[in-house]
Amino acid sequence: MPGQPQIELETEPSVLVALHNPDTVKTLLDFAIPIAKQRKLPVVAVSIVQVPTQIPIHEGMRFTHHKESLLTQAKKVAAEGGTTLETDLVIAHHISDGILAAANRHRANALVMGWKGFTNARDRIFGEIADRIIRLAPCDLLLLKIGERQEFRRCLLPTAGGPNAYLATTILGAIAKDHDLSVTAGYFVPENASREQKKIGEQRIDETLEHIDKSIKYEKQIIESKTVAGGIASASRNYDLVVIGAAKEPLFRKMLFGEIPEKVARFSPTSVLVVKKYEGAVKSMVKKVMG
Repeated sequence: MPGQPQIELETEPSVLVALHNPDTVKTLLDFAIPIAKQRKLPVVAVSIVQVPTQIPIHEGMRFTHHKESLLTQAKKVAAEGGTTLETDLVIAHHISDGILAAANRHRANALVMGWKGFTNARDRIFGEIADRIIRLAPCDLLLLKIGERQEFRRCLLPTAGGPNAYLATTILGAIAKDHDLSVTAGYFVPENASREQKKIGEQRIDETLEHIDKSIKYEKQIIESKTVAGGIASASRNYDLVVIGAAKEPLFRKMLFGEIPEKVARFSPTSVLVVKKYEGAVKSMVKKVMG
């Protein structure tokens, strides 16, 4: 398609980290590198050079200089931690196109990217770039809103079960050792919840914790609140990181992957990591066709 970035497939899968802001390079790499080690894959840092739509892609090289220093910084940070980092500079008319092109070119097994934590667009949940990546990423997705504290020691894991909860626990298994992380697995119930509601919550927590790395320090909590989003946002103030997995069930998907993470990220000073397991090529193609 004219105006789209060129895609040349590499042979080896990778963990891709999309970089944009020099201030967040280290934090994003602190998540991407342990995940890559866990999956025994190389890390590729990509930065997108956005050029005006009236300029052909092949003429975009004259805009790359301000991004090259970002990738140099990333290489230095990785080297200081003993990791060799591959880099890629992608020229695109739209940032989301560039990230998706890089994810396909480098056969991304997981994509780590930052998110500002809110959007002012009425028809968007996470923002124009993130919404498109969420729909079309050809791999597991980790979307990180970086909060006030960037040393992660205490993590809140709200859970409702499902495949994304499993992905959340495996990611925590990767990063916990590097950050000496302790985890509180929480299930949120209405105020004055019945014994049965609490019992269901305990079962969901146990289902999630079946998959957690046994070396991780964790505890369980049933938390009462008027709303799930408000409860997580309030509880999150006692933690350095909140990890939220999207629910698989269509009834809950909008609630647990759209409204709740957006509200938590908007109203909490804590870092929020939203994780989404890759659904497979068929579902991704349907989303692409349906827009």
